[in-house]
Amino acid sequence: MKKCFSSTLFVILILIGFAASGFAFDSPQPSLCADKDLFCKEFETLVQNEQYDKVIGRIDEREAYSEMARQYIGRAYLGIASGENNTPKQEEEYCRKALQYGAVQAYMGLYFITVQEAPETALGYLRQYVATKPGDSVPYVILGEAELNQHHYKEADSYLRESKKVARARSPRVDFMLFQANYLLGNFTDASQMLENALSSGQFDKQMSSLSADARFAGIEKRPEFKKFPLHASRS
Repeated sequence: MKKCFSSTLFVILILIGFAASGFAFDSPQPSLCADKDLFCKEFETLVQNEQYDKVIGRIDEREAYSEMARQYIGRAYLGIASGENNTPKQEEEYCRKALQYGAVQAYMGLYFITVQEAPETALGYLRQYVATKPGDSVPYVILGEAELNQHHYKEADSYLRESKKVARARSPRVDFMLFQANYLLGNFTDASQMLENALSSGQFDKQMSSLSADARFAGIEKRPEFKKFPLHASRS
């Protein structure tokens, strides 16, 4: 789990780096700090050089830092949290410190830290994350799948549809889950469209075959919305 979590935090750092700058790595990156905001400029330089420990060492709890400076402090804590030599407890502490400075991506880190031992607590972190309206589709997908597995189809549909909006890209896996959720909600037209989207990827043969063992989908091949699909093969 530790290696997975560290890799996840590394990806998060890359993503928020792009979001903050909006420039490619080989392009000059103008400062995001106000001209007179010396703290922000110092933290910005240190974060860009991945000197996260130096940022943490410069923090003065009595100082009223600007919003941009606080963002860099939060990113520094995320950078520290992704270190290979941290214990899970240290990773959690760094993520919580990152949250104090507005780095809401740390909720994703807290999820991975706790998901094996306390899955419901972990999902709670993701719910707090999506409440901030992040530009990250991953928490929506995880929550949607969790709700689907718990037979909460309306909630699953909501999370999964939001994941598509945020990602602005097709995901056959998300479409297949949306097919299931909408079929079980009785939204057969939507379910048919989602199934068509999912199957166009050439995947899910195994999942389609497993429908024959699921009583919730009994009779699906008889519904007019699904007669165009090779569902008879899955029930032979």
